[in-house]
Amino acid sequence: MTFRLKTILGIALIEVVLLAILIASGIGWLRDSNEQQIIANGERLSDTFAIAVRDAIISTDLANLRAFSKEAVRNDDIAYIRIFNDQTQLLAQSSSVSDERHIPNYNQLPSESNDGIYDIRAEIKIDEWKVGHIELGLDVSAFSQLIQDAQKYAVSLALLEMVLVALFSFGLGSLLTKQLLQLQHGALEIQQKGPGISVPVKGNDEVAQVARAFNKMSVTLAHTYEELSVEKNRYKQLAVQNKLLADIVEQSHEAYLITDLQGYISRTNNALNELIGYQEEEIVNKHVQTLLFGDRPNADAAYDIADTMEIGATTTVTVECLTKIHKTIWTEISAFPILDSVGKIDRYAFIVRDISERYHFEQKLKQAVTSAEQANKSKSEFLANMSHEIRTPMNGIIGMSEMLKESSLSREQHSFANIINGSANDLLQLINDILDFSKLEANKLSLNNTPFSLRDLVESSATLCSVTATKKELLLVIDIPPELNTDAIGDELRLRQIVNNLLGNAIKFTDHGYIKVIIRGEPSKRNGYINYVFSIEDTGIGIPQDKLSDVTKAFEQVDGSTTRRYEGTGLGLSITQSLLDLFDSSLKITSQEGKGSQFSFTIALPSVNKASSDSGALSGKQIAIVNADPLHRSILNRYFAFWQAETTYLTAVEHIAHSKKHYDAAVVLMSMHSEWQTTQVCPVIGVVPEVKQLEISANHSDTHFIAKPIRMLQLLSELQHAMKEVLPEPSNTSHSVTLPTMPVSLQTLSIVVVDDIEYNRDVLRLYLADIADNIEFFADGRDAIAHYKQNLFDILITDVSMPHIDGYEITHQIRMFEQEHNVPPVFVIGLSAHASTEDATRALNAGMDSYLTKPVNRADLAQTLSDAAKQRTSTAHH
Repeated sequence: MTFRLKTILGIALIEVVLLAILIASGIGWLRDSNEQQIIANGERLSDTFAIAVRDAIISTDLANLRAFSKEAVRNDDIAYIRIFNDQTQLLAQSSSVSDERHIPNYNQLPSESNDGIYDIRAEIKIDEWKVGHIELGLDVSAFSQLIQDAQKYAVSLALLEMVLVALFSFGLGSLLTKQLLQLQHGALEIQQKGPGISVPVKGNDEVAQVARAFNKMSVTLAHTYEELSVEKNRYKQLAVQNKLLADIVEQSHEAYLITDLQGYISRTNNALNELIGYQEEEIVNKHVQTLLFGDRPNADAAYDIADTMEIGATTTVTVECLTKIHKTIWTEISAFPILDSVGKIDRYAFIVRDISERYHFEQKLKQAVTSAEQANKSKSEFLANMSHEIRTPMNGIIGMSEMLKESSLSREQHSFANIINGSANDLLQLINDILDFSKLEANKLSLNNTPFSLRDLVESSATLCSVTATKKELLLVIDIPPELNTDAIGDELRLRQIVNNLLGNAIKFTDHGYIKVIIRGEPSKRNGYINYVFSIEDTGIGIPQDKLSDVTKAFEQVDGSTTRRYEGTGLGLSITQSLLDLFDSSLKITSQEGKGSQFSFTIALPSVNKASSDSGALSGKQIAIVNADPLHRSILNRYFAFWQAETTYLTAVEHIAHSKKHYDAAVVLMSMHSEWQTTQVCPVIGVVPEVKQLEISANHSDTHFIAKPIRMLQLLSELQHAMKEVLPEPSNTSHSVTLPTMPVSLQTLSIVVVDDIEYNRDVLRLYLADIADNIEFFADGRDAIAHYKQNLFDILITDVSMPHIDGYEITHQIRMFEQEHNVPPVFVIGLSAHASTEDATRALNAGMDSYLTKPVNRADLAQTLSDAAKQRTSTAHH
């Protein structure tokens, strides 16, 4: 079939389809529109007739109904009409249809009528009451004839259209065929003579565009032939280069080998042959695993290489290889796939490098690292052991001083006992500093949050440091606004450590002048928090500007010479900065060499609402202040303004008697060398420079004395007591240990204490004197176990580190005995100078029920015994 015929048939087929759609839609529209009009006319006519005959049906006026029906059929559009009552009795009818056998069909449309009559049935109602119905038939023969005529006309028009389109298609096909023949002729010329031939092009239609594309393709093919020729020459050059590269690989110092996909060797270079001692003919067709690893392959490396080749990946392994003479060498083997021309893996390449020298160097480096880690571990163990050895005698010192504070002593003796206890705790803190530095280096230190008073913390720290400050005749001042809420939640121990370090540092490097501790409160962005700003000012030697960044480094001091004047470990400020990091804070230092320094930091802490306030505690009182220095004067002004008292500053005690004012009390600040002068005019509070001067209170019973630094609440308490408003607490109870209420059942339980050091047993004996009676003491764990097997006891208090048998072994043997003989478990309390969390965890994992750190706190021991008694009583009931 020619292209011309295909064109004619194609266009004709399209024309037939389009005309069929057009005729069908046109006739359908004509039929539907006329049919809808007939239906609407029929509905209106039936409704009109129903209204017209309604009354006649009700009255059964047959004559009128017959006349109406005859008149209706005179209309050419009405073929018949029948009128029925509500009993379906025929009352009247008329018809123009000759065939009386017409059967009405009320469900068919006008276009569906075969006899040319459209049947309509309508109900006759008055409101909802049916009085009859009417049947009528409309003559739709004209409508049917119209549809038939339209169909004949449309078919005739379609046939004429197809003839005209066929003629047009014939002409168009001839034109297209002519240009296509030109394209065919051009293709034959290209086949015979090669690309580059062009055909003539006329017009701008699609065929012309195809001809232009043909010409363009011909020219492009000509250029491609030229490029292929050039590429062919390039491939020849590449072949030469590949041969050159192969020669280079062959002569390379890198050892290469090529295998198939199963791992059998097909090619090697000279470097590989020299590395393992084989010739190429000895290696070819040998498996790569056998060649490199011999009869004892490294399992991991072998599996790694096999898995890599299976999935077509790349890998590098470090493994021992065997040479031909069974010499072991350390190698680094890299395996990677080689792709063919279509990108498919068909071979594997291996590069084998001798790294024996590097491997042995790395092994030595690892040994050095291990040695360094062992040395660091030894350092930690040394610190822990030294801590234990020092804490052991500290247990006796702190324990005995605690008991001494609770005994009947004079006020001066209580002060000395407090100093002994505070100094011992400072020494203990120094031990903790060393351990803390080790923990901070390992990032193992964390914070605990408990309620505490910032005012009490700063005042007690300053009081402990005041002894050293007084020896250097330094003025130590505490500046905390009286209205500031200092009740907060945080880690009191670590914050006290920070304040103690900064105070000790300030006193150490200050020879004259003062040290001032300042706390201020600022609003915090966090709800319920206060930003507390701490500052410690001094008039010391100062720090050069180029040394400011070094003072917080561990073991660094401004003066690093061996003859430096100020000795120390150089850890204080480093630990302080590390502790501040835990509080998300940092130490800020401003200093001027020769004039002094200021160390400050800010900590955000949640505040606790105070139950009561001292505001207005001295409302309306007249207070005389004698010998107040400028530093204390501003602070005392704020105190007494807060207490709502009026103050007058005097320069001598005798001026109190000569003043015209009546004073309710006087506060006299004494210097190191001033003599006390009494006055009978009003109660007097004497402020002495140091604690040991409180002994003068024994000779002046009518005067109250406190020591610097001035503590706000202590000053208020003494003033109120002096004016007979509030009775102060007895001095010996302010430092006493409050013990928990002990259960009665504790008196019925037997307790055993094991400690190899005698004064530790003495401390425990004193601690337990008022708590329990049934106690036995042993210096050797073996004796305690023998005693247990003969006389079961209820509670064991044992030192963890002892000769012969330690606390862990004692606990283990007791637990084994309990299981074998089914006896109630002993409540074991471990005591140790090892204070780390890991030590406590080890003790609990060993079977101990509780773990206390030396120096032992009496209240903690009493609380633990109370818990032990409750647990033993509960176990006995079960």
